[in-house]
Amino acid sequence: MRTADRFCDLAGFDPGREEAVVYAHDGSQLTLIEIDGVRSIVSAEDFLHNVVERFAAGISQILKRPGHQISISYESSLNTAKVIDPFVDGQGRRARQKALAVEALIEEGRTVLEEHARSETILLAAWTRPSAGTPEEVRREAKENRQAWEALPPARDAQNPYLHLGALDGPHGAFVRRILEALSEARLQGRIVGPDEKGRRRDLEAIRAAVLYHETPSGWSPYGPGTRRYPGAKERHDDDVSEFFAPNVARQIMTANATASPNLRSVEIGGRRYALAVMRMFPSTLLPFNRLVETLLESSSKSADVPFRVCFHFEALRDGDLGFRLRKVIAGLLAFASPSNRNLFQALRELENVVDRDGEAVIKARVIATTWTEPGEEPGLLERRRSYLTSAMMTWGEAVMTDAPHNPMRALCETVPGMTLQSAVPPGSIAPLGDVAAMLPFHRVAPVFGQGQTMLLTPDGKPMPYEALSAEQLFWLTLIYATPGSGKSVLMNRMNVEFTAFSAGTRLPFLAVIDVGVSSSGFIELIRNALPAERRHEAYYVRPLNTAEHAVNPFDLGLGRRTPLERERTFVVNFLITLLKVNHPEIAQLVPRLISRVYQLKSDLEFSSSASSYQPGVDAEIDRLVEHHAVRVTAKTRWWQLVDAFVMRGVHTAAMRAQRHAMPLLEDLSRVLSEPVIAQDFTPELVRSVQRALEAAIEKFPIFARPTRLDLGEARVVSIDLQDVAQRHKSEEAERNNALMFMIARHVYLSKISGFADEIPMMDFPAETGLRTAYERYWIARYHEVAETPKRLCMDEYHLTGGVETIARQVKSDAREGRKWGLELILVSQLLADFDTLADMASTVLVLNADSNEIREQARKTFGFDGAVKSALERHVHGPHGRRGANFLARFKLRDEERWVVLNNRLGPRMLWALTTRAEDRQVRDELYRRMAVNEALRVLSARFPEGTAIELWTRVAAASRAGDARIVTTIVDQILGETTAERSAPSSRARVTA
Repeated sequence: MRTADRFCDLAGFDPGREEAVVYAHDGSQLTLIEIDGVRSIVSAEDFLHNVVERFAAGISQILKRPGHQISISYESSLNTAKVIDPFVDGQGRRARQKALAVEALIEEGRTVLEEHARSETILLAAWTRPSAGTPEEVRREAKENRQAWEALPPARDAQNPYLHLGALDGPHGAFVRRILEALSEARLQGRIVGPDEKGRRRDLEAIRAAVLYHETPSGWSPYGPGTRRYPGAKERHDDDVSEFFAPNVARQIMTANATASPNLRSVEIGGRRYALAVMRMFPSTLLPFNRLVETLLESSSKSADVPFRVCFHFEALRDGDLGFRLRKVIAGLLAFASPSNRNLFQALRELENVVDRDGEAVIKARVIATTWTEPGEEPGLLERRRSYLTSAMMTWGEAVMTDAPHNPMRALCETVPGMTLQSAVPPGSIAPLGDVAAMLPFHRVAPVFGQGQTMLLTPDGKPMPYEALSAEQLFWLTLIYATPGSGKSVLMNRMNVEFTAFSAGTRLPFLAVIDVGVSSSGFIELIRNALPAERRHEAYYVRPLNTAEHAVNPFDLGLGRRTPLERERTFVVNFLITLLKVNHPEIAQLVPRLISRVYQLKSDLEFSSSASSYQPGVDAEIDRLVEHHAVRVTAKTRWWQLVDAFVMRGVHTAAMRAQRHAMPLLEDLSRVLSEPVIAQDFTPELVRSVQRALEAAIEKFPIFARPTRLDLGEARVVSIDLQDVAQRHKSEEAERNNALMFMIARHVYLSKISGFADEIPMMDFPAETGLRTAYERYWIARYHEVAETPKRLCMDEYHLTGGVETIARQVKSDAREGRKWGLELILVSQLLADFDTLADMASTVLVLNADSNEIREQARKTFGFDGAVKSALERHVHGPHGRRGANFLARFKLRDEERWVVLNNRLGPRMLWALTTRAEDRQVRDELYRRMAVNEALRVLSARFPEGTAIELWTRVAAASRAGDARIVTTIVDQILGETTAERSAPSSRARVTA
């Protein structure tokens, strides 16, 4: 048993140096780089080309010269806490800020991640040795450093502040830059690991945690050179003053004792027991690293998950040494080898050709691996894991593997890139860098976002944050292709729950779901019941009818505006063209003219206008408010005057209600059509056609023909269910009807939250200074609140609109403009054709199912992916698979690149219960919500029905009941609560009996 710092070669660092560099005892410089993996799905051929022809070739010239070496490790384990804990803690913090009681879902989300996630880390250590510098400069600086250090009082255990060799700065900086450039050229995502904003050394934390995982807290950082605030008490009677200074980095990293087993097959340190596997001879066939990972993950089912780390060490050969020895060996073989056994030296001939080639580097390569057991795991498990690791590596191209022949602690440290300056335990193999590069562990798909509201997994368990409204995306338009039964409702509702609960801010975001059916009702019920009682109006579910009682006037504008802004005009134009459905080439010119004129007609700011007059009895609430606020009215009072009066009194809700009666209506267009100027500029046939279409629309759609009565009030999270106004049969008229209903539902929501402060100068308010100032003050405050609030609009069942041209045009306009005011737009369709004109500007695409080659090919043409993505779609995406969740293909278009990745949506029973769309289960859940808090209700339901449904119990109770659904629900919930009460009281009852 002994302290292990002597196995670590790291000596110190300069806290004042901008570059992330650590020094070894001899002044060698180290920079640590973390590699996330490939940026997008690629074929095996393209990956090999990228790694060999771009990455390896990119660093070959540097590695051909002595003085540079790299170590690359891949680690996979179930130690996901450092990824999961900060994410889940952030979810809890943001939910509490909003006073949303969703702890049960947060707990379950953590459990699902812990059960299925695997932690992956790829690190690259770039070393530059003194031999890379100019010899004279290195010798001079080393001498000066030694003299400066010796001039200080003796302190052999202190951190030496004189390790920096300036002669290495240029070569090391160039080496690191070339590695990063080569990674980028190979389409790999990587970054330097260095000090964070508080100066904590994340690189040294990663190196320490690789051995002392359980003893390295997040944010750990060593002390740099300098005196200690509280010096240690001196124990030795000599001149050494190490106690006054911070110890060297090795002593701060390796703080635990290590114990090797008697047979040297394992070593115990920091609570873990490690076993080593050393590659004594390289494989005869170099296979991609993902073959090894797949083998070990398959073994995991037998061995309770194999954590492992594999480390590659590459270093330059000494000048001329290899070429001379090769020629000597070949000459010796030729002296006695007959033509029939020339295979004895054929491989050496090939290596000689590589050595003579200018663009290729021949390097010395070593490979070493380790696996381990965690504290508390049974002792025999380590031996099984070592066997699986060794076996997997031997079948990975037929390598020769052994235990660490001696000094297992040194071998363990050599599995950690950056901990040791020189690898010595594994025997080196001479190989072209391009050949060995094929084995490198860069095949894993890199995360697209560094943060997010939702944590998804790849099919093999890698955590992948999903961030809505990412600053990395130029547009926020998400397209979801989902066939029936593909898990669309579950994914959409989960995304909306987590967007609502875990977005930044202290208030709920603005979110609306336009749906046809009840699939989003569970989401609304969850949010409503998770809010405090006094705030439950902030979540609202509405199911409008085509009646005057649910009227929404498409001509409504923002408070105080007499004429529309450009985005409002765009909507009204698209809506009217769809509503009138007049097939005439000049309709696109007539409709904008009608709109301009009708707003002029109903404005009180125009010289010749007919603004609507206030009439008592039209709106009883306005009558009451007029009296309450002492607003003076006469027979000539106009609605706009009431709007202005309420605004001056600061009663904005009343002002908005009054303004509904001041807005133009569809019937006002008839008057505009009869004006002489319209007859002069357009043909009588067109005017008559529009007039007839207008009359038919007023009769057919009372929901569009009256002042707005459908009021979302102060709701921030809403579901507008178009079940009663949409038509599901396939016809041109049904698609037009549905497009209109989607557009008017969109208008209801976006009228609350659209726009940004730059629009205020363009708003058409009365000229009186005090009144205009009041309006501007309102809009400044309104936009200030809205601008800081995340916003999302979801249109589900978008295929029911048939991709009507005007709604597609409106979606494009919303996607372009919405980025300015923080709106994400999500469209969900069962038809790929709906996305033909939208795919190019979509920031995110999700494909939830593609079971036939015909659909996969159509998706490829629509979204423009290549054969590798199509192959991934065929292999991995097939809809929900029970407890394994549902895989889906995702495309994220970032500012400068496009990323494809396969993700997995896996939920626990609590979330499934919260989002269920089955009518019987919804009734059971909602009855429990009425009787207890939402967290407790979900815990009870998931414990009693872990499959996420109570349909079997419902069927049994229904068979014995004659009183209808209400009685069935009551019976089931009474039974559930009775069982829960009995289970909870059982332990205490037994305790009393024992006593």
